Parts: sequence; structure tokens; C-alpha cells
Amino acid sequence: MKIATFGVFDLIHEGHVKFLEKCKGLSKDARLVVVLARDSNVLREKGRKPLIPEDQRRYIVESLKPVDEAILGNESSDKLKIVEEIKPDIIVLGYNQGLNEKNLEEELKKRGLKVRVVRLKKYGNISTSNIKKKMERLKILEF
Repeated sequence: MKIATFGVFDLIHEGHVKFLEKCKGLSKDARLVVVLARDSNVLREKGRKPLIPEDQRRYIVESLKPVDEAILGNESSDKLKIVEEIKPDIIVLGYNQGLNEKNLEEELKKRGLKVRVVRLKKYGNISTSNIKKKMERLKILEF
């Protein structure tokens, strides 16, 4: 069973790893594919690039134990094109991803894909945004 999840995965922390472990644990025979947001897409959507470049983020994520494959997403505006390419059985959304599960399933169905969409909760009290804020306060990082 192929399971896919998506994200930036900048500054990997415990919450990311627990999330990926839970993704992998959704099926006994799971093959977990992580699609990483391209730097250009993050810049367009968040107004800044990630701290860690996309090729390095991909390498780091693919090195994590629960991950079978990490790939870079498409740079096109059609974010679901990559889903058509990898054809997962399940898509896992994180707590902070603004997509509606049912709407996503319906859109994928229109494209001829039968994909179950699952949302997982937040794991721990840590987030990349909080790490960056703390670094700014400590004058380790300036944006």
C-alpha cells in the first residue's frame, strides 16, 4: 500500500518524525512517499524560501527511518499533478495543512483516482515556526 504525505519539512524536529512514523504505521505493508514543497512554491505561498534548500531537505527526509522515498513536488500551480504521478492509496495531511479531506478526495476522484485522505493530529508542542521565532529572539537568525 502506497501512502503519501506532503510538506516543507524545514528544520526537522521530533514532531516531524512522529508524524512520519504515524503515516507509515497506517498500514502493515506501507510504502511511505514524502513529497517536499519546492523552494519556489514556498516562496510564492509564504513569501520566503525555506532555510534549508530543497535538495538538502529531500535528502534529510529520505534518510529518516519511516520514509521509503522522498521526492520534490511539481513547480506548476497544479499541486495535484504529483498525486496523479505517484498514485497513492492514502494521502495523509498534517494538522496544519489547510485542505479539506472530503473536498480533496472528491477532486482526486474527478481525476480518476480513488484515494483515502486521512488527517493526523499534532505531535508535541514543537513547530518549525516556534524554532525560528526562538532563534530570532536569541539573535541566531534574522529574516
